[in-house]
Amino acid sequence: MNSTAISMAVRGVLSASLAALAAPAVLAADESIQEVVVTGSRISTPNMTSISPVTAISSEDIQVTGKVRVEDILNQLPQAMAAQGSSISNGSTGTATVDLRGLNAKRTLVLINGRRLMPGNPDSSPGVNSGAPDLNQIPRSLIERVEVLTGGASSVYGADAVAGVVNFIMNTRFEGVKIEGNYSFNQHKNDNPVADIVRAKGYALPDDNVTTGYTRDFSFVMGSNFADDRGNATFYATYRDVDAVLQRDFDYSACNFSSGDLFTCGGSSTTTPTRMQVRSPLTGELADNMILDANTGGLRRYAGATDAYNFQPLNFYQRPDERYTAGLFMNLNMSESQEVYSEFMFMKDRSVAQIAPSGIFNQEFAVPCNHPYFTADEQQVFCQQFGLSTAPDSTDTVNLRIGKRNVEGGPRQSDISHEAFRAVVGMRGELSDAWSYDAFGQFGQTELSSLQTNDFSITRIARSLDVVRDANGNVVCRSAINGIDPACVPYNPFQLNGVTPEQIAYLQIPLVSRGTNTERILNASVTGDLTGYGVKLPSADSGLIMNFGVEWRQEESELTPDLPLQAGDGAGQGGPTTPVQGSYTSRDIFAEARMPLIQGKSFAHSLSAEAGYRYSDYDLDFSTDTYKMGLEWSPIRDIRARASYQRSVRVPNITELYGVQAVGLDGTIDICASDVAAGELPGASFEQCARTGVTAAQYGNIQNNSSSQYNGLIGGNPDLQPETADTVSFGLAFQPQAVPGLRVNIDYFEINIEDAIQNPNADFTLLMCARTGDPVTCGRIRRDGDGSLWQSVDGYVMDTFENIGEISTSGIDFDVSYAFDIGAAGRLGLDFVGTLLDSLEFTPQQGVTYDCAGLYGSVCLVPAPEWRHKFDATWRTPWAGIDVTLSWRYFDEVKRDAEDSNEFLSFLGQVDGKLPTDSRLGSRSYFDLIGSMTLADRYTLRLGVNNLLDKDPPLNGSTSCPTGPCNGNTWPQVYDAMGRQIFGLVTIDF
Repeated sequence: MNSTAISMAVRGVLSASLAALAAPAVLAADESIQEVVVTGSRISTPNMTSISPVTAISSEDIQVTGKVRVEDILNQLPQAMAAQGSSISNGSTGTATVDLRGLNAKRTLVLINGRRLMPGNPDSSPGVNSGAPDLNQIPRSLIERVEVLTGGASSVYGADAVAGVVNFIMNTRFEGVKIEGNYSFNQHKNDNPVADIVRAKGYALPDDNVTTGYTRDFSFVMGSNFADDRGNATFYATYRDVDAVLQRDFDYSACNFSSGDLFTCGGSSTTTPTRMQVRSPLTGELADNMILDANTGGLRRYAGATDAYNFQPLNFYQRPDERYTAGLFMNLNMSESQEVYSEFMFMKDRSVAQIAPSGIFNQEFAVPCNHPYFTADEQQVFCQQFGLSTAPDSTDTVNLRIGKRNVEGGPRQSDISHEAFRAVVGMRGELSDAWSYDAFGQFGQTELSSLQTNDFSITRIARSLDVVRDANGNVVCRSAINGIDPACVPYNPFQLNGVTPEQIAYLQIPLVSRGTNTERILNASVTGDLTGYGVKLPSADSGLIMNFGVEWRQEESELTPDLPLQAGDGAGQGGPTTPVQGSYTSRDIFAEARMPLIQGKSFAHSLSAEAGYRYSDYDLDFSTDTYKMGLEWSPIRDIRARASYQRSVRVPNITELYGVQAVGLDGTIDICASDVAAGELPGASFEQCARTGVTAAQYGNIQNNSSSQYNGLIGGNPDLQPETADTVSFGLAFQPQAVPGLRVNIDYFEINIEDAIQNPNADFTLLMCARTGDPVTCGRIRRDGDGSLWQSVDGYVMDTFENIGEISTSGIDFDVSYAFDIGAAGRLGLDFVGTLLDSLEFTPQQGVTYDCAGLYGSVCLVPAPEWRHKFDATWRTPWAGIDVTLSWRYFDEVKRDAEDSNEFLSFLGQVDGKLPTDSRLGSRSYFDLIGSMTLADRYTLRLGVNNLLDKDPPLNGSTSCPTGPCNGNTWPQVYDAMGRQIFGLVTIDF
């Protein structure tokens, strides 16, 4: 949608809202309609509780964390696993997402006041972030509470609520003025023993003490009643500025660790000085890897142990970020029984992701044997030994595979900006004593602008290497002489210090992407309490409450990369970025009912049942049915038992449906590749590798990728169908009157997803093919002429999305709080949330099932501890306005997936062998301390330290460190990777 259309939409919703707000009204203030939000139900009554398990975070809980990013607050909950966030640089989308239960962020539905938050980043990579809302749009200062509901809620909210729902309830009726400022930074003492490894390698070490990661966050909230207190308008504006943190600032991330018996500093085979490998024109085979000697400038054999490039120091541990938000919430009681409401939210965010310099990444080019920049050594090794002429008039060429890091041009950067606008206009009220209604229209749009700089153009590299001398003896590009590219500048990677600024200026190209996500919703529902009509049981005092309604929802997405991105011309992009364009529309009808069965009886203080159903018709030639059933029983007032079953769906998002298929980075292993320069053989036997397409001549000569990045044919599939999920939960809630202040919730959950939209997994395709030789599985593997799966686009594993396999998880949540007086010493509040993860099973293709509970690594990815908890102890001192909170965050140890007893995961372990450096990530306990002081009921100062003891994160090597979520030898979205965080928060209320 263009800017004109956006402005028209904005003017439309503003006009509708203002017209409604200007309508005459006669309702007194004490009779105002109050919205009651019950997450997981559209039946909203003041005394209703959710039958599905819900964990709540209050605004006070949020203040205590000292966190300014919403994703960091949610990640402290044991139900949430790390997703897109500030600590991801390589593969960052610039967004923040939440992933409940480790089922992928696209399976978590995010709501604001019970209504959808639109999708965030327009994306061409279905597995990364597509369809997930961007939490950057939510102003932290206005959050009244956050409710996290386990499992499906599609019958209530529609598709996508498979793993659960995160509902942000905002303070939309604020009165007064609140100004808040938050300042924080990270401080760390570098005393990890791994510093000796970095020192032994000769790499630079950071200072003993480092202070970095400065963050500034400001918010302004102003709210006032108007029209004789019949209405309220709440305005907010926020600003956040976060500084970058480099991995070179920490001893445990100063180099990339290679896995093994002990950590060693590894790196990339795309080096500086230049590494080169000639293809014999006689046999077609690649010769030994050679590198320019940094001292002599001559050629010698490449040695990975000493020559690999240390790409780690320039990578970001924390991306710099600047964000503005502003918005307005308005409510007006138009009459005794009618209210109009509106929400307007705007966000502008800019973040920069940085990784090591680009260059020529082992790409192969035809180079003239009489290249003017060839040294005598290079002429001999590359041409003369094969009988090729290097004479000035020679036309002989040779194929060179080159690895040259663009250290002269600087690191690659992705400058990612988002602008998001969300508007809701609605009306709710009473139709009679028994019936009420709620109707609203919603519009949301996110616009992406991404500029990637300092990357090389593959096309320009080829032209800049094909050079000759002109009639005047000047070195010029052949493409400049024949007029194809008059601006071409010859590139000289063949000599030490041969690269000039003019060469870099020609080779580097900007890469631009723009995209838009748009969501439109119309929803209307009616709620009726049929008690007055006699629709109740004799055993109950109240009767049936029901809600039914209709919804129309349209999702559109468009991503337009520039032509170099679409062509895959960016040397450091790992493949083309394909355009995406598509939309779909759903038309839904839904109904929900809740019925008290018994009330006020012996052993049945209350017994209630609920049910819900939604039918959704999509213009994608399919329809879905979702439903729920629940039962709640309180034998006495103090105890409540609950059980529920929900059928949910997730429809394929636009990227999964319409993403263009192309070769790009996908897998993390090739069991038949090895460090050829070191003389290593593959972990798999020749017989196993032959099944994957490796010839006898190729076996033992296929170079591995030191960054664990391999090609896959990835993209959308227009034939996808919805995936379905069944959620079962039951639990107990205990709130004894004999122990005031005690609340105990224990809930079991089980989620099973069938026909899951996922890829077969390139790594398992290789493993299963090597193991079984199944022709269908092996048919997905395409090796290039050298047997590689990464050195050219001709080598890849077919890994497009399908409705294949299953995903399931189960466990137990604990939510306990107890507040009590401690005499003259004040009051003590204890809050505990914990999750015991019993299973997290994936079936990516037929015959392959593995459980990631308690594991991490190249297949299971993000660490999934079997036990995780957060425990807060708050002392409300007898001194007015002074509180102290001590928090304990605990992560159980996790083990390397490839060393698990599961037969499929252990096969990977047999290939790689035991890796003591990676076998386990030890448990971690983090302690946070915060103190707050309130003066004159207006000024509040909070000072705190997260990770008080400056605990280092658990470390692992590159074999178990997939690009993206694993960054800097650890998992910074999971563990505290930047030392202790010191923060101060000042709040002024008027």
